[in-house]
Amino acid sequence: MKKSLLALAALTAFAGAASAQSSVTLYGRVDLSVAKNLGDDKKEMQNGSGSRFGVRGVEDLGGGLKALFNIEHRFNADTGAMSDPSRMWGGRSFVGLQGGFGQVVFGREYSTAFLGSQLGADPWGWDTIVARLNPAITGGAIAKVRYDSSATYSIAASGFRFAAQIAEATDTIYKVKNKPVNFSIGYAAGPLAVGMGYERTGEEAAETAKWMTIHGSYNLGMVKLGALYGTGDTAAGSEHRSYLLTAVAPMGAGELRASYGRLENKTANVDAAKGFALGYHYNMSKRTTLYVDVARNTALNAEKSGYDVGIKHNF
Repeated sequence: MKKSLLALAALTAFAGAASAQSSVTLYGRVDLSVAKNLGDDKKEMQNGSGSRFGVRGVEDLGGGLKALFNIEHRFNADTGAMSDPSRMWGGRSFVGLQGGFGQVVFGREYSTAFLGSQLGADPWGWDTIVARLNPAITGGAIAKVRYDSSATYSIAASGFRFAAQIAEATDTIYKVKNKPVNFSIGYAAGPLAVGMGYERTGEEAAETAKWMTIHGSYNLGMVKLGALYGTGDTAAGSEHRSYLLTAVAPMGAGELRASYGRLENKTANVDAAKGFALGYHYNMSKRTTLYVDVARNTALNAEKSGYDVGIKHNF
């Protein structure tokens, strides 16, 4: 009897401790489309955006201080294979603290210039077949998406936001010579949003590779208009310039998306990317979206046009 009571007491204590610890959330996305990609004459089934499975959590440490973590796996939904066979948690893998001072995390995380400027300026968020056009324009064919072994700080207050990141020069994908550094600043109030991002990738040859963007958007109600301008240099010493004009309009249960932009290699006097994209994304529910997109990149030598038709489910 005593043993049973002791066991019950221990179980109750454990349950109480568990409830006081971090709240953990499982989340993910499965996204597949039938597509013909820009620069390719084949039709195939593929991820429209990064299919993923992730775990994130927060623990209240008291006094306004919290611990947090996030690990995220990326996979190809058409086969179930890992997007990157060399790493399990290719999307995110970090741990950190947040409080009145902001948030500090350590590990594999998105570049702050990417999250704070390049990504938000693209209505497709670097996804679908438009990912073969707009990321080159907003990222200048220079910027990176994530960095390993990074320290990232961010804070947001009264509509203003600031974020900065420094990473070790140990990334197994980019194999940079110097420590990557990036930051972003922004402001949003009502229908207006503006921001900028700067990134020094750590790549160095004839030049130190760097990329800066400024962007803004204004929501008129019936349509949200946006624009981005980018400038920078590749490690090989080529000067890149870009612009992107965008429009997003609600239509029924979905939204119509449009963009036109150009990335120019000023040194070689050629277009690295130039063209338009048009798409309609229909929300069947808060979690499930049907979409169709078309895009054209006139800077390609062949197969300048592409399209996709797909379904995305978030959970």
